[in-house]
Amino acid sequence: MDRIITNNLRTRTNVGPMHQAKTRTRLSLARRASRRRVHRRAIRKLQSLTLVVATVGAILLIGGTPVADAMVAPLLPIAHISSAGLPQDLLVYDRHGTLLADIAQQGDHRIVVPLGSMAPIMLKATIAIEDRSFYRNDGLDLLAIARAAVDDLKTGRIVQGGSTITQQLAKQLFIGPRAPATLQRKLKEPVLAMVLTNRYSKSTILEAYLNTIYYSDQAYGVEAAAEAYFHTTAARLTLAQASLLAGLPRAPTAYNPILHPQAAHQRQLEVLAAMVREGYVSVSQARLAGATRLPIFPPTNAVLAPHFVRYVLDILRQKFQVTPWTGRAVRVFTSLDLPLQDTAEQAVQVQVSGPGRYYNFHDAALASLDPQTGEILAMVGSAPGNRANGDIDMATSPTRQVGSAFKIFTYTAAIANRKVNMTSPILDAPLAFPIGGPNNGPYIPANYDFRWHGVVPLKVALGNSLNIPGIKAELYTGIPEVLNVARRMGVTTLTQPDSTYGPSLTLGSYPVPVIEMAVGAATLADLGIRREPTAILRMTDALGRPIYDYDPSQNISQAVSPQVAFIMGAILSDDRNRWMEFGPGGDLTLPGRQVAAKTGTSQNFRDNWTLGYTPTLATAVWVGNPDGTPLSHSSTGIVGAAPIWHQFMNRALVGVPNQWYAMPDGVDQVGADYFLQGTEQLPPVLAGPWPGCPFSRYDPNQLTWSSIMVAGVPCTLGTNPGRFVNPSGSFAFQPPP
Repeated sequence: MDRIITNNLRTRTNVGPMHQAKTRTRLSLARRASRRRVHRRAIRKLQSLTLVVATVGAILLIGGTPVADAMVAPLLPIAHISSAGLPQDLLVYDRHGTLLADIAQQGDHRIVVPLGSMAPIMLKATIAIEDRSFYRNDGLDLLAIARAAVDDLKTGRIVQGGSTITQQLAKQLFIGPRAPATLQRKLKEPVLAMVLTNRYSKSTILEAYLNTIYYSDQAYGVEAAAEAYFHTTAARLTLAQASLLAGLPRAPTAYNPILHPQAAHQRQLEVLAAMVREGYVSVSQARLAGATRLPIFPPTNAVLAPHFVRYVLDILRQKFQVTPWTGRAVRVFTSLDLPLQDTAEQAVQVQVSGPGRYYNFHDAALASLDPQTGEILAMVGSAPGNRANGDIDMATSPTRQVGSAFKIFTYTAAIANRKVNMTSPILDAPLAFPIGGPNNGPYIPANYDFRWHGVVPLKVALGNSLNIPGIKAELYTGIPEVLNVARRMGVTTLTQPDSTYGPSLTLGSYPVPVIEMAVGAATLADLGIRREPTAILRMTDALGRPIYDYDPSQNISQAVSPQVAFIMGAILSDDRNRWMEFGPGGDLTLPGRQVAAKTGTSQNFRDNWTLGYTPTLATAVWVGNPDGTPLSHSSTGIVGAAPIWHQFMNRALVGVPNQWYAMPDGVDQVGADYFLQGTEQLPPVLAGPWPGCPFSRYDPNQLTWSSIMVAGVPCTLGTNPGRFVNPSGSFAFQPPP
């Protein structure tokens, strides 16, 4: 009957029966040798059967399974078999439950699932081909062993084994899959199988077996095999898929569907025939399954959002002492929104592969957070497909200068300290500080357009990213206070003593990673509340039992007041404040939506930045080259990073209503401007000349920062930078009045 069914299946699948020669020919020496080997193995199998029967019979005569239990108790290293205790993969998911990464120990994949999460047809296929008396036997099937030996002798090849599912499980758990075929091992295996049957339910044994057995291609257990070969789950296996997988454990390499597709298909037909024989499926169902062309996927270890996954793994190691190499069953559900991640990667790729070729930037990074929770929704560490930079995570690397994007901290500190307001006039004119420049010479900052703009209100100075007003606001407020505010708002990498930072701090000359700039923007977006960037929402074990749950209410610190954050948002979201340098509209605006934005360009055009936010989304973008190669054509943040930021924000906010902040108490509105109460009329200190240096001779090698402080700020040598070209290092000049 089995042969009839199998031949019928062959007919439907265009797999012909074994070729039968019309005339008898002599077997080759190799074939005859092969038959002799099979014959010897069958004889040994019958001998083993005799020994096992004798041993088991003796045990049963003496006292049955209790005696067997007592005999092997020292052999059992654990009190009970548990699928959850098996070494497993570390699984990382996005916030919607989409698998981002399956990280295995030494490449061996196992994903434990309960029996209820396996397709019933997979259970039937396994029982039919491996142990058809599974639910009736006591762990041994002596008739099956004898039948297997006889069949091997008849066919001249190894057709089937006689070990039950329980015996195979016992071998895997307590003896080892590659244990030598010694007499001692042959005696242990059936006795252990009897003990397991006595101790545990059939469901427990079958679940442990299906989570333990090897399916080739480093896939242990049916869930890992379903994912590896079919990119599906054990719960969704079809009859065709289940019958193919069920045939693999007998000889995983020989029946590997990628290496040996014909052998795998032949074995599949044997499984289907066995299922028909057991009444699990009809002949027509088996024929249809056998005729189905199954797409088989080659082994891969694809990781989605790879830099984010690496970021998560670092957190797991540092905070939870969990690594992929411990084999601990952990399911990590992250904050990442994979559709938003795809949007971010597309925006980065389009800009790098297009304008990036003209402006000579070959990489980009992006980090986007939910300001109200701190959850990281998207993180791009480098341009997708960029092999040269693929291992470099620029989203978390503290190696790039942030340019004028840092001014969000400077002006936040200045307004918070009530030194200035959003309309305070600031003189944009040349400055030359005695020390701090190249070779300890004069430090002569300039605007990136190399022009001076006279007296401008603070909101225009910030909106147009003018450097001289930014430095004046920083020095008037105090570098320590600017650092204090930046650190409170999320910049954790500026850890040197305050005295090591000079006036160029506000121009972003000190490296800050993209993720921290995004946190700074998110702090303003949540009206001054800073939340640590959060990547992990919850963790469970293999059975779904909770290990960790993120509580957003425990991740709150008031970095700056709501009033200050509101005023900063009002400045950064008013496009009119940018018109002088950037023109109206453009990539720092979003159609029909109020949004705050700020660009940044580092020295020598090495880095481009754009960051910005709405009440529900904060995003920072960097563009440049990891090796620091300058960009071409005077590329600024508006042409490099801003298009990425604009495209991502615009698409990410589709369907989200336009919203902004209600004016908080403690803020006064005068026309279109907003002020901390009591700061409407402040002295126009920054509108006048900067304090001049009191010495008549200039020798930078004899000066320190403390020696050049006048009225609490570093003095200037004058207002004409051309006067301070000083090859000799010392010359006389008239101090400014």
